[in-house]
Amino acid sequence: MQSSGPGWHRVTLSNSDVVARRHMELQKEFETLFLAHQWPSKAAMFASVDTLAHHFYFSPAAVAFSGDLIARYGGTECAQPEVNDLVLLVGNPGWKASIFPGEKEARASGEGA
Repeated sequence: MQSSGPGWHRVTLSNSDVVARRHMELQKEFETLFLAHQWPSKAAMFASVDTLAHHFYFSPAAVAFSGDLIARYGGTECAQPEVNDLVLLVGNPGWKASIFPGEKEARASGEGA
């Protein structure tokens, strides 16, 4: 089993942080890094579909180049989230097949976002 790289990470912001638009700062800073690393296909930033929780998820490939940013926002390693619980904020058009390869067939007919 090959697990030498970083895992999934999550940043959780408070209501006050969201009112202060820190989530937008986080997304903009991540997008800058994402573009600087030439749009890696397995790297993405997601938000939780639960609008009451302010969780932002980063795929392992995203953590590889944005670990310092994630740490600055208090991010921690977490379990891989369910694809149905996520909304893509920054990533490539083929993100689902690259990051969640087993989900492509399961969600092909009912994709929402």
